[in-house]
Amino acid sequence: MQDFVLFFEEKEGTTAMMRWADRIPQVRVVHHTNDQGWEPLEPFLLGQDLRRTELGELMSAVYAKPRNIGALRPLYAQKVPNRELVELPEGQSIGLKMRWKPPRVFYSGWPVVDLPVNKLFKGMRNQRYMEMMVRILREADVVPMLAVRQNIFKWALSKYHGDGSGKKGHLQFKLASGELDRKDIPKIEVNLHRFGRLVDECRRKHDAKRLFVDRMKQEGLMVQPLLYESFLENRVAFFSRFLSCLGQDVSLPDLEDALVGDISLKQVHKGPLSDYVENHEALERKFGSAFESWT
Repeated sequence: MQDFVLFFEEKEGTTAMMRWADRIPQVRVVHHTNDQGWEPLEPFLLGQDLRRTELGELMSAVYAKPRNIGALRPLYAQKVPNRELVELPEGQSIGLKMRWKPPRVFYSGWPVVDLPVNKLFKGMRNQRYMEMMVRILREADVVPMLAVRQNIFKWALSKYHGDGSGKKGHLQFKLASGELDRKDIPKIEVNLHRFGRLVDECRRKHDAKRLFVDRMKQEGLMVQPLLYESFLENRVAFFSRFLSCLGQDVSLPDLEDALVGDISLKQVHKGPLSDYVENHEALERKFGSAFESWT
């Protein structure tokens, strides 16, 4: 039985994946006790002044064996004093959801200073972050996982649609809370040139993901891709493979029982493209085949 870390980017379905994973008796995904903070080691929670050494200490405490929440909680409270982490029981695979984002080498709160300084040391920052991550994952026998959304067209569309108006945002949370109904989401006119740049950006992200997998393999760590499309197609089969990657055996009836109910999230782009895009024919004709296979 191994622990895991899931590296992700936005709009890859990982919030839903990890909320479901936490329902499985053999798995505990680290988050706040108020059912929030599912990315507990992100800079927006820990602070932009987070240092690499502080992040390393927190990760090592999460994966420590035997489990020691009594040591982890005060360490976490130093950075996030108003939130508490859930229990980390023995006999379960403990998981973290986080972006691959090296902490800054310098932070003053003044972008005119912070941006050039951190850009200057970007190479060193990335290298030291990689070295730290490899050491922690290897020593704690943690399985690195990587979220992958193969359908680039749909991935780019999720990014473009954002809050429902073409601006940044997350519609799934508003739909789940009842703040917004699917029929109330207005149709948008997609700028094909802007969308094309977004598709190109998604392709570059796939290239970077493959390089990441290769680099980790060179370090002796086998990265397990978690495919968004497989998650949507068959949740039970998806999590059966997920548990297998962690060295866990589970009967399909038990897994099916764990994966029933609701997790307070809804898929946004579930209906036909014409339901939320005005110029859907031109958009699909030009970009609908954008797909990056990982199978």
